[in-house]
Amino acid sequence: MARFIQTGLSVTPIQFDRIKALAERRGLPPTDVVRQLIDVALPFAEHGHGIDFGRLLTILEFTSLALDTLVTKLAPDDSDRLLDLAVEHAKTYHAA
Repeated sequence: MARFIQTGLSVTPIQFDRIKALAERRGLPPTDVVRQLIDVALPFAEHGHGIDFGRLLTILEFTSLALDTLVTKLAPDDSDRLLDLAVEHAKTYHAA
């Protein structure tokens, strides 16, 4: 079990409403959502990068579509099985 340090982190009411709504959709406490957001964003900031979510999503979509196109053309018999495995791995290793 992780050990936590209590802080007096303050957020605006709008930020809290967004965090709370996300937490409710995911069935998590707001503190878990904040920790997950920190885990995703902090490494980018530590390396001097900003986070352009539009660009990040575009890259993810492009990569997914390009890979899907290649697999469908080069190994059509395996494409459905690979998607099923990807979903299974996401659930197993990423709690998705």
